[in-house]
Amino acid sequence: MILCKFTKADSAVYLPHLDLLREMGRAVRRANLSVRFSEGFNPHVLLFFSQPLPLGLASVAEYFCADSEEDPKKFMDGLNEKLPRGVRILGAVKCEKAEVHALTSHAAYRYKKSAVAPVQAQLDDIMSRIIVEIPVKTKKGQTVADVKPRIHSLKEENGDIVAVLGCGKQNLRADSFGKFLAQTFCWGEDYDILKERAFVCADGSVKDVDAFYGLETE
Repeated sequence: MILCKFTKADSAVYLPHLDLLREMGRAVRRANLSVRFSEGFNPHVLLFFSQPLPLGLASVAEYFCADSEEDPKKFMDGLNEKLPRGVRILGAVKCEKAEVHALTSHAAYRYKKSAVAPVQAQLDDIMSRIIVEIPVKTKKGQTVADVKPRIHSLKEENGDIVAVLGCGKQNLRADSFGKFLAQTFCWGEDYDILKERAFVCADGSVKDVDAFYGLETE
């Protein structure tokens, strides 16, 4: 099994998750890489992705596992020659299981706005609230929910806001939280969101995915 870290930037931010899966599968076949296929009437390349990124958001911390015995460096280089613009493998490493999609518990997002930077005290005020209610999307539509348990941390960094938000069962969409920040700090709609890091919950603590798997990036 190979764990790969990749980017989703430029025009690729508008590539829906299912289309991204298809593009990655095509790239594997075009690069003549050895990857196992599923069984059944319509076999497909066995790739296991972390949680989908909201459409329109950029990321330098997306992950997938490939059921392959290839050398990780060869696998990464071969894929990078065939992937569309904006999608690039940053690093690859051997792993035992295709579990990153299940283990990923948090992700760090950078909210960037060309305006007066929020001060840490304002972010601390949000974190000190008992309840933080915002509109969120659900399978049944939109509702207002208390997302305080899904906000791991908020900090000001170089004029930006870096928020570590829950994934998986405690998922908080970065775009929904961005609208809350925009309203709180009167940003309007002109701001950028970048997913910078992902974390796994292991041994009772939150750990960076790269450090947990020993993944080195170029």
